[in-house]
Amino acid sequence: MFKKCLAILLLTLTLFSFFPVSAGGSIADLRYKQQQIENQIKEIRKKAEALKSEKKSIESEIQILDSELRALTLEAEKQEVQMQEICMRIEESEQKIKELTEEIDKNNELLEQRLRAMYMNGTGGYLEIILDAENLIDALTRMDLIQLIIKSDVELLKEISEQKAEVEELKIAQETRRLELTAIINDLNAKQNEVMVASRAKENYMVSLQNNIEEILRQEAAMEEQSKQIEKDIIALQRAVEYVGGELMWPLPGKYRITSEFGGRVHPITGKWSTHGGMDIAAPYGTNILAANSGVVIYAGYHYSYGNYIIVDHGGGIATLYAHCSRLLAREGQAVTKGEAIAQVGSTGESTGNHLHFEVRLNGVRQNPIDYLKGR
Repeated sequence: MFKKCLAILLLTLTLFSFFPVSAGGSIADLRYKQQQIENQIKEIRKKAEALKSEKKSIESEIQILDSELRALTLEAEKQEVQMQEICMRIEESEQKIKELTEEIDKNNELLEQRLRAMYMNGTGGYLEIILDAENLIDALTRMDLIQLIIKSDVELLKEISEQKAEVEELKIAQETRRLELTAIINDLNAKQNEVMVASRAKENYMVSLQNNIEEILRQEAAMEEQSKQIEKDIIALQRAVEYVGGELMWPLPGKYRITSEFGGRVHPITGKWSTHGGMDIAAPYGTNILAANSGVVIYAGYHYSYGNYIIVDHGGGIATLYAHCSRLLAREGQAVTKGEAIAQVGSTGESTGNHLHFEVRLNGVRQNPIDYLKGR
């Protein structure tokens, strides 16, 4: 839905860009055309801000996905290390089983040889050992020794059998763990792929958002130029009378501090280097703004950047502009005298605090106000 609205807006702006702007008609007609353009600029800015907000949100989501991807990668590496350790243990177990099996085979062979000898000779083998004894004590000792040998063989076989069973159980447990780790690693790899695909998709979408933002900003710049052209056309229709004469007076009832001079500066809102077409004078909210010279108000209204503003034509192509007003006291077409209160200080439009933005224009071109002010 948002993309559809954006497409409609861009189409509207494209069509509007072919709307002819000429110096024909009255000042009121040109002001109406300018107001239409400014309304369109407002809409453009709203859409641009919405896109920027969405882009910021997508950037945050990408950061979260990247963080999740890093965590999954670390977990996968950890599981891989555990897998390697288990494989090594399984190899060690297999080697131990092999050694025990060889030992069991040797003991079985010895036991078989003994049993075979006993079977071939009956009980003679052990009897001969006993009968060869020198005395009764020696015979008893030899009988105890034979019993210990037999008992030792049995216990050895039992112990080896138990060890083999234990190692086999360990091998089964480790193999089970290895299979579990394999499943975990496969699942982690699948999640990594999913997160990576989602992250790349959002990055691509963010690129498209940036392209839309840039297109909107280009449209805004074009409409700004149209608005400026209309302003020049309005100036061209100013009263064809001579300048009322005299220097311009300070536009506030007091010597308030100049916070921004005429010329190049870093814009306080956008942060970009731009040309400042007037002079900013800090003053308390509601302070009366005075007409710098006698003349006729040729515009009193609102502009998205200037806020509430008023323009006074002084004849001879000279006009003064007073912007960011909290309230306008004079109306369009009204004749005003030098020093008359025509508005009040505020912070409307693109403003960071209460102040008066004061401009002097000569045939529509902004001049340095200091050059025209009394007592400069």
